[in-house]
Amino acid sequence: MAATHPHIAARGYGSNATYIYEYTRGLSGVDVPRDVIFTRIIYVSLAVVAFALFCGRIAQISHAYLRQITASSANKRQQTFWAQEQSTWWSNIKKYILYAPLGKKRHNRELQLSSAVNVGTLPSRLQTILVAFYFASQLAYCLILDYSVNNKAALMAELRGRSGTLAVLNMIPLFLFAGRNNPLIPLLHISFDTYNLLHRWLGRIVILESVAHTAAWAVNAVDEEDFARMLVRVRDTPFFLWGLVSTAAMVFLCLHSPSPIRHAFYETFLHLHQLAAVFAFLGVYLHLQIDNLPQQSWARTIATIWLGDRLARLFRLVHLNISTSGTTTMVVQALPGEACRVTFHLPKLVHIEPGCHVFAYIPRISWWMSHPFSIAWAEPSTGSTPASIPSPTQSSPSQSKGYTDLEKQSNLPTKPTKPSTQVSLIIGAQKGMTRRLYNLANASPSKTLTLGGFIEGPYGSHPTNPSSYGTTVLFSAGAGITHHLLQTRALVSAAAQNTAATRKVYLIWSVRSTDHLTWVSSYMDQILRLPNRRDILVVKLFISKPRRAADIVSPSATVLMHSGRCRPDVVLDEILPGRTGATLVSVCGPGAFADEVRSAARERIGKGAVVDFAEEAFTW
Repeated sequence: MAATHPHIAARGYGSNATYIYEYTRGLSGVDVPRDVIFTRIIYVSLAVVAFALFCGRIAQISHAYLRQITASSANKRQQTFWAQEQSTWWSNIKKYILYAPLGKKRHNRELQLSSAVNVGTLPSRLQTILVAFYFASQLAYCLILDYSVNNKAALMAELRGRSGTLAVLNMIPLFLFAGRNNPLIPLLHISFDTYNLLHRWLGRIVILESVAHTAAWAVNAVDEEDFARMLVRVRDTPFFLWGLVSTAAMVFLCLHSPSPIRHAFYETFLHLHQLAAVFAFLGVYLHLQIDNLPQQSWARTIATIWLGDRLARLFRLVHLNISTSGTTTMVVQALPGEACRVTFHLPKLVHIEPGCHVFAYIPRISWWMSHPFSIAWAEPSTGSTPASIPSPTQSSPSQSKGYTDLEKQSNLPTKPTKPSTQVSLIIGAQKGMTRRLYNLANASPSKTLTLGGFIEGPYGSHPTNPSSYGTTVLFSAGAGITHHLLQTRALVSAAAQNTAATRKVYLIWSVRSTDHLTWVSSYMDQILRLPNRRDILVVKLFISKPRRAADIVSPSATVLMHSGRCRPDVVLDEILPGRTGATLVSVCGPGAFADEVRSAARERIGKGAVVDFAEEAFTW
């Protein structure tokens, strides 16, 4: 047992108080060897899981690459091997674990208590298994104590040491998973959305362990004298004070982070969340430093992770938006159907991969906040920003003879500049920043305005290789079409050049009215003009609430318009019998729509056809 604390005699505590005091600070009663064993077990178990995922991704990438190079110049008959399921057990793993929602169907469809109260989404089955197992293991580590000591103070001290150690240890992945530049995203090909979910659950675990750590200390501190004296010691002792500051900040993080609050006041939530996280970490860092505790290296690791992510974000921001030829300019155009087309004119040539997203900074609308959006279109430009942009109402779907006539962009005179890149986003007006942006553009006389703005990125995780599939079915709803436009362009171009296994691409887009078609009509015009497009691409448009029947006109056999809601199961039943090679089903859209597509894809796994599923989601 450690020596008596030097302040004990001066305070005149009795023998019992002296005995208890030894268990309120320092390592008396703390089972350090067992703590070390448990931390090593956690290290190893996380490393094993990460390595298993890495090996799985390597196998998946290798399999997809082999399929791509063997099928790039193969016809439909020659791709028959890849079209047929070869393994029942792998099909069952995909159907019942990898792609499975927690229950029957609901996954990204939000749970609504009312029209104004959203309590979030449900994790997938695999996510639930991982989170539940980790939560249970953390609970077990905290409860495996030396109960044979038969002494309350010693037991509380051991719990204090164990819970505090685990809380600081878990803060490392907690901060890592929150970063946009998390190196595990490209390494394991796991989406930021999944890491964000793990971040939320790790945060809850850290908060519970921090509260348990503080409570275990408080029990002994109160038993030593009384509650009032405990408060005095917290106030007068920096070690205790900073520990309490950290715990209080974490409790605040828990109280203001539930989904209804997070979604209703997102920007306020994010400001408070970041501020509270700083206080939580600062409290932990000083708490460890004052008593020179061995977990200081973990705190320095956390600081390095946070600083590294911020520096990487700053580098991306500067690299993308600033050059010797100028800075980024942004043009916002209000569109029918309450949406904006936001085009960033970057001052340099930048290569944009399909399926990426960026974070948009629009200071006039949201000061220094950034918001994530899928990149709808990107192309090089040799001219400056056009002096004017035609009004989106100049062409109407009801007046057009075909989809390619929905909207035509004029060749406006431009001032020659150095080669640059145009990156376009389609932002639907929801609430908060997106609503303010739309209202500002819509109030402009020309429904177009130029603002200062920047983008950070591009970011993206690519768990699948679309070019390795003979048949690709891209489901989109609403503004979700933005995720699939560049993919469609890349797949059609690669298929025409025989550099991809792709032989058929089905672009399925569900919208409420024909007004929404103007959002991407100029981009679709370019896609529809690609070489061999008619042999490769089929576009199916579903208008759930058309204004009149005359608006629903199919321009050709490869561009089809339908009235009513999209039924993914019916669409897949039409496509799969005539598929070529393996089939990829991808979806981007509202949660309810994505869940329908997921359900339809899962039902068709294990019935002979090779069907893989990919979902682009960004939940907070």
